[in-house]
Amino acid sequence: MNTDKLVKLIRYIAAIPKSLYVNLRLLPFDQAIKLPIIVSNRTKLISLNGKVKLDKVKTGLVRIGFTGADMIDYRYSRAMLQIDGEFTVKGKVKIGKGTRLIVAGDLDLGANFIATGDNTIICEKQMSIGSDCMFAWESVVMDTDQHAIFDQSGDQINTEDRVAIGNNVWLGARSFVLKNSVIADGCIVAANTTVTRSIAEKDVIIAGAPSKKIKEGVHWQH
Repeated sequence: MNTDKLVKLIRYIAAIPKSLYVNLRLLPFDQAIKLPIIVSNRTKLISLNGKVKLDKVKTGLVRIGFTGADMIDYRYSRAMLQIDGEFTVKGKVKIGKGTRLIVAGDLDLGANFIATGDNTIICEKQMSIGSDCMFAWESVVMDTDQHAIFDQSGDQINTEDRVAIGNNVWLGARSFVLKNSVIADGCIVAANTTVTRSIAEKDVIIAGAPSKKIKEGVHWQH
């Protein structure tokens, strides 16, 4: 066994106690004992008062805090996990080192999802992410502004609104997808792009702040 594989094995063994606790808090006992959710022992657990729904139950189906971009140092990057809403998982998921996953609303996550590392995903109301999606490092997806803004009458003017991301969508590094955003299947969101609206056309590259289409008829793969 080479050094990289040995280090990886040690990290997974060290993750067993915290992973068992997470599974027992979020899943029925007969599912929890199979450890479908594996969290790095470096993961900070904020709150686990919600529930996770799995389309299938398999050991290591959801992995949090292990993989990631090479420039993210495992020793110093801590994933953060808060599940107070309902988190539905439809297949294999890898959430990388240093990623912050905050679910207070309803988050629906498709199969073969990868968040490469230092990502932020905040679901306060409703968020859906399709299958075969990849979020590059330091990308941010959130359906809330985090702080309320009121007009002179005292009415809040920035309530949470849904985010819907289709299948096979790639978010580039340091991109932002904010509330009220809808992104169609096959789209590529370029690095440093801010999305705040509906992108209805499939298989396009969008870039800029505010975002706009810069190329159509594109395809990408993991």
